[in-house]
Amino acid sequence: MTRLDPRRLATVVLAPATALAAWAAVRAAGVDLVLKEGSTVGAGDVLAAALAGATVGWLVVRWLEGHSRRPRSRWAFVGSTALAVSIIGPNWLADGSSALALIGLHVVTAAVVIGGFAGTLPLRVKHP
Repeated sequence: MTRLDPRRLATVVLAPATALAAWAAVRAAGVDLVLKEGSTVGAGDVLAAALAGATVGWLVVRWLEGHSRRPRSRWAFVGSTALAVSIIGPNWLADGSSALALIGLHVVTAAVVIGGFAGTLPLRVKHP
């Protein structure tokens, strides 16, 4: 893909927006996102992490377009694997409701990123 795809740009914008909305809902429910070492996860942390994840996802999708005959299924595999790996962080760094809420933030963000980019990829491509 040689031009800027507006759906991909929308995915990169929507992922952090959705993550922030989920973070706000968690905070409104009274859950303090406190890590084991005592620091808290704030809006800036959520924004930065979601934006970084979406941007890296975009780079991976661009690479898969040129290097895979089945980019959509490869993206689904890579994206879901990245989600599984990302969940290690909340499991390792937080306990109880904080860990559960942080895992939820990861899942919500991943759903936007994986689904958003998958819709921009063809099922199959022919490479020379």
